[in-house]
Amino acid sequence: RGTEDWAPPRFQILFFLHPPQKREAVVAAQNSMCAGCGTPIELKYIKKLRYCEYLGKYFCECCHRNDESPIPSHILTKWDFSKYPVCNFSKQLLQSIWNDPLFNIYCINKALLSKVKELRKSGIQEKLIHIKKLLSSCRLAESAMMEFQQVHPHLTRELYLYSLNDLTRMKCGLLVPGLKDILKTALAHVEDCQLCLGKGFICEFCKNKKVIFPFQTNQCKRCNTCKACFHKDCFKSEECPKCLRIQTRKELLLTFQQPMD
Repeated sequence: RGTEDWAPPRFQILFFLHPPQKREAVVAAQNSMCAGCGTPIELKYIKKLRYCEYLGKYFCECCHRNDESPIPSHILTKWDFSKYPVCNFSKQLLQSIWNDPLFNIYCINKALLSKVKELRKSGIQEKLIHIKKLLSSCRLAESAMMEFQQVHPHLTRELYLYSLNDLTRMKCGLLVPGLKDILKTALAHVEDCQLCLGKGFICEFCKNKKVIFPFQTNQCKRCNTCKACFHKDCFKSEECPKCLRIQTRKELLLTFQQPMD
């Protein structure tokens, strides 16, 4: 479908803002055709064309009914959830991906994590990811695991990954309270479950007998190598007790494997 001078819009996820350009320049780049249907546009009629904020192109009135939508690039760049005019194609595209987890904030625009107060609460999501792994291995946690079904699975599977719907609900203050409720239920289970407590860690630096877990991100840290958990204030990566034990065991094994003279 299409011609030598025109091709129809294609499905694509755009993360970038379109640079401001004069209408005449954009229409000229479109070969003076509607970007939606390829209808040739005479110069005297270009002021009647309608701009699509998502695709950054101009469309005729048949291909652009002045529908509006939040634009991913505006959200991910400026945390701007205002609605902008979009063509019929873009409106349908954005509606079709509204609930799809396509946007990793850390990869797309890491700076937003420190600038936007709603995103700074992602620590709750990180705790849920860790505690869900613990509960999934507990045969007594069926009731607590049911709570996780209240939210889309990606929110408790991968950090910073969101859909447009997630980001909109976060902006409106509707997402975080639900995550907090799930976390509260999960924590209550762990505190009363001997099976879960048995899978916790004792900090080998300070020897405190209180069990700690990776989901306690405010006070605990995991060794990147062996994944053991310690208090943040105690941890020294170059002196990780578990790593030292593993290294000693390897060296001892090599000693036994060496041929006798």
